[in-house]
Amino acid sequence: MKRRPIHTFTFIAVLLVETLSGIAFAAGFQQHMIQKGETLSEIAQKYKVPLKSIIQANSIKSVHRIQTGKTLRIPKDAFVIKEIMYQVRPGDTLIGIANRHNVDWKDLQRLNRISSPRSLQIGTEIRIPHDTVSGFGDPLRIPLVLTSKYGYRPHPVTGRYRMHEGIDLRAAIGTRVYASKGGRVIFAGRKGGYGKLVGIEHEDNFTTWYGHLSRIRVKVGQIVSQGKVIGLSGNTGISTGPHLHFEIRYKGRSEKPTKYITIP
Repeated sequence: MKRRPIHTFTFIAVLLVETLSGIAFAAGFQQHMIQKGETLSEIAQKYKVPLKSIIQANSIKSVHRIQTGKTLRIPKDAFVIKEIMYQVRPGDTLIGIANRHNVDWKDLQRLNRISSPRSLQIGTEIRIPHDTVSGFGDPLRIPLVLTSKYGYRPHPVTGRYRMHEGIDLRAAIGTRVYASKGGRVIFAGRKGGYGKLVGIEHEDNFTTWYGHLSRIRVKVGQIVSQGKVIGLSGNTGISTGPHLHFEIRYKGRSEKPTKYITIP
């Protein structure tokens, strides 16, 4: 009996495996065709998935350059986006609120059906999509009380006028401190005036820093999730009292933390 060459069966087997793999891979996604005028944020909100998940699934380089008619893969098993309610305070602008919550102000306008973004009524509640995967969370689980702002100031100990690279939050010694965002611990130890300090590296060139701790509960190289306890607040280093010094840096440069977290 004539036998078929072995390489023929090998080719069929490989083709079958690739086909099944493709089916299994596609099963975790649903499709969406981009309509004229749609934004990625609107699409993410429609399917209740984080914007970041859509960007990663489709290898999108710029969220502002999406092509009408293109088909996107929407992950089915992504984390669900939750919404938080924000009450408008004196001096608030829609752009400012959007920046603090890392969302597009136009998406907020559409979501809340705001006719004029320049005339926000104090006390009005605004719905804000809250992506717990890509957004920054509060480093403390107690009411956030700001004791020192970001920016130039006379140093409370030396008296020298210098840049305050983060914000100070009131916290008694021993208060739990949480990772504002998931990432890899790149520093855990003492560092000059910061006292006991933890630094976490995140995606997209961001890092967060937590100073004046009384105890450190993570190690360098450890991967931590958002909300993980990384230490306890304290009064170590150059400090006038118990508090948490919190910094957010982008590509090594300090950013105003209140752009990313909300202080009442």
